[in-house]
Amino acid sequence: MEEVTPPQRSGDGAEAESRTTVVNAIHNSTVNGSVIQGGTVTVQLPSPAPPEWPLSIGVIPILASAFQPRTAVREAIDRVRAGSETVVLSQVLAGGGGVGKSQLAAHYAWQALEDGVDVVVWAAAADPVSVLLAYAEAAAAVQLPGATNARDRVAQDARLFLNWLSSTERSWLVVLDDVTDFTATGPLWPGRSRRGNGRVLATTRQRGAHASGGGRAVVPVDVYDAAEAGAYLRERLTAAGYPYLLDRQAEELAEALGRLPLALAHAAAYMVNQQRTCSAYLEIFRERTRTLDSVLPPEADTELYGRPVAAALLISLDAAQQTEPKGLAVPAVRLAGLLDPAGHPRELWTTRAVTDYLTKQRATEQRAAGAAVPGPAAPGDGSDAEPAEAGEPPPVTADEALTVLAVLHTYNLIGNYPAGVDIPHRGTVAAHREVSIHALTARAARDTTPDPTPARSAVMFAMYRLWPEEDHLDHRLAACLRANTETLRDTVGPEVLRLFPGFALRQRAGLSLLGAGLHAEAVDHWTQEAEADTAELGPEDERTLASQANLAAAYALAGRAAEALALRKRVAVEFERLLGADSPKTLVALASVAGSYTDLGYEGDAITLKEHVLAARERVLGPSHSDTVNARNNLALAYEINGRHDEALVLKERVVMELASLLGTGEHPRMLIALASLASSYAQAGRLGDAMEIEEKVLEVSERILGPDHPDTIAVRVSLASSYAATGRDEEAFVLRKRAVADRYRVQGPEHPDTLKALADLSVSCRRTGRHDEAVAIAEHVLPLRSRILGRDHPDTLISAGNLVNAYATAGETERALKLAESLRPHQERVFGPHDDTTLSGRHAVALLRVHRGESVLAEDPAQAARDAELAIEAVGPHVLPRLPALDEALEDAYRLAEAARAALQARAGAPGAGAGVED
Repeated sequence: MEEVTPPQRSGDGAEAESRTTVVNAIHNSTVNGSVIQGGTVTVQLPSPAPPEWPLSIGVIPILASAFQPRTAVREAIDRVRAGSETVVLSQVLAGGGGVGKSQLAAHYAWQALEDGVDVVVWAAAADPVSVLLAYAEAAAAVQLPGATNARDRVAQDARLFLNWLSSTERSWLVVLDDVTDFTATGPLWPGRSRRGNGRVLATTRQRGAHASGGGRAVVPVDVYDAAEAGAYLRERLTAAGYPYLLDRQAEELAEALGRLPLALAHAAAYMVNQQRTCSAYLEIFRERTRTLDSVLPPEADTELYGRPVAAALLISLDAAQQTEPKGLAVPAVRLAGLLDPAGHPRELWTTRAVTDYLTKQRATEQRAAGAAVPGPAAPGDGSDAEPAEAGEPPPVTADEALTVLAVLHTYNLIGNYPAGVDIPHRGTVAAHREVSIHALTARAARDTTPDPTPARSAVMFAMYRLWPEEDHLDHRLAACLRANTETLRDTVGPEVLRLFPGFALRQRAGLSLLGAGLHAEAVDHWTQEAEADTAELGPEDERTLASQANLAAAYALAGRAAEALALRKRVAVEFERLLGADSPKTLVALASVAGSYTDLGYEGDAITLKEHVLAARERVLGPSHSDTVNARNNLALAYEINGRHDEALVLKERVVMELASLLGTGEHPRMLIALASLASSYAQAGRLGDAMEIEEKVLEVSERILGPDHPDTIAVRVSLASSYAATGRDEEAFVLRKRAVADRYRVQGPEHPDTLKALADLSVSCRRTGRHDEAVAIAEHVLPLRSRILGRDHPDTLISAGNLVNAYATAGETERALKLAESLRPHQERVFGPHDDTTLSGRHAVALLRVHRGESVLAEDPAQAARDAELAIEAVGPHVLPRLPALDEALEDAYRLAEAARAALQARAGAPGAGAGVED
């Protein structure tokens, strides 16, 4: 008896006959007895049930709690999808471990089912066989002719399904999750779609050329943005019933976790399980002794991602290690893990320290694996490394070191972008920040490094050698190296950087902080250094004293002048006791003490000490030595502050000529400072044209070689604004001063004396350009801050009070201006002396305000007007010396007011002689 296979369904839902035909016959047989033979019998069977659309093949992951929709990424996916029509433009979601690629793909899969897409296939694409099995299952599910889903027909059934996808009018979505191989040995990809009604969505950790081949479009997937990370923590903890675990450090915690979705999920679960607030968990997370798996433990995998965070981050490292140049990916990641996640210089990888490290690490791994060690590199291979010894591996070249960065970038283990490229969630890649690594990937790499010493030593040597001889030669590189040194301190611990070469690197970074004017960072740095040196070497060791001197310099930068002076005095006394009065180190310490005297307004003491230092340096070092020239410039500044402008100008012109001979360039930072100082003296001498010409040139050069935010650049911008103001270019002065305030706030902080000076200048510009309300508000803000920080009798505080008097007066608030001006007079006379311009200006202000107030009340209260005139005359009368034209003009106004008041009083009393003159 034979069974004939029936016709089957088309796979698109069209009905077909379903019958079984049985042929009853005897072939080649001998039969004994009765035989009944029937012919052909056809039996009608019921048709198979049609597919129940939509069909879902494979296990689509459940969306995680507090899933974030990733709007920006989805918009990017949809943009590359648009317009594909009959070609399947596959979108490949490429990103590192834990960024949420699979969750995003799952969102699309679930959304497709909700939208009525007919077939959704989810396949684990790391194994090509798993993809074939999913295709074969799908072929059977849609009832393709000949598809049986039998084990021996997997490949044939898969091909049937792919062909069906190309021709069907039904809508479909195929998701290939975690593609690791885009070559011919990888999973099969659907080809065409008849009407653009199908699409492929894939996820991968790779972003090389293969990922974007075959009509595929790569869409980068990165970490959450700040809003998404914050929303995740809020929604996750609230939904779990623990909203009170959120606190003010929730945002900081999200940043510490690098806004990595996988890490945020583990952290939130840990916080719920352990009842830890964001602040408490952040403290635990930052403990350097804890591993990543201890603060993001596997048991916190409540979303069933399937692997610990550290493993997820480094899962593609094995593949990278086997990619040419083989054996370099692991040591490279371990070295990168020590540095600033925000980026480090690509040129660091071409230094001899790094290439030697990579060479030794590759050789060590090969020996451990029992592999044959390659012989020496052939001559003429372009390498600048030394040839290898017999039996040793060839040295890693700079080109190989850069190539391994490209490999790590391809596997999403690091970022390796040229400067100037815009990266989502990161912005434009800055110069010398080309190589970056996610903070948690870095931590995972450190956790899995068996012996960290080689990587630590290599990166310390490399950074020290890479540092420019002087920061101004490449201020961006210096800023990047400072940041990376601080990160290195955090990753290896301060005790490691106390050893060579870490000690040298820390010293270089500390001096760079001082040179950049970063006062808060400099104070922290040198406080740590001074404390460590004192504990290790003792309070009288020269290295300890040098650290304390640098700490005092940081105090001075921070506006903590009194603390700076006390520490500088102690250092000077110790150096003189240890090395003698004429030692260059002693003279440097004394010059610093004199600088603090100037900062505190003790100009007499400052001049005396600066003259002593200059004389000693001329005697000990010679008149043209660099330190002698510095002493001469410092003395010139002291003379200028003390009103000895002619002497200051002579010294400054000499300093500029001497520096030109010493430095050989007009673009050295010391020359720029000297030129700016000379311009200030020209302005004091009334040579404003010469001053502005110098300041404009110095500003252009400073912005170029020091950077727009360097304190010296900001200072010359402030000086130029003052010159513009002095020549009546008030709007230009206002623009520069407004920018200077923003610069000072950002670079030096809101309460630094330089910031307060910039605000005071801006208040003056507001007043002169008619912005009276702003002028008053700024001046009222500055005065109490200067009084608290500098003291009530500090010259800058009294100048601020005078500015506030002027602001009140021009805003029409005469009573407030007069009250403040009169209370200010005795302080001005005591601090500046009776003949100083500031004191005379204070008298002039009182007289003008008295006259103005008297004129306003003359008609109603002539007696009060007469008293105002009398007090005005007392303020600027002939007895006040020296005589200034402004004082004589105010005196004449006061006499006129007195005469008018007398006449008004006589007229009111009906007395004769109304209108008589005032006696002298």
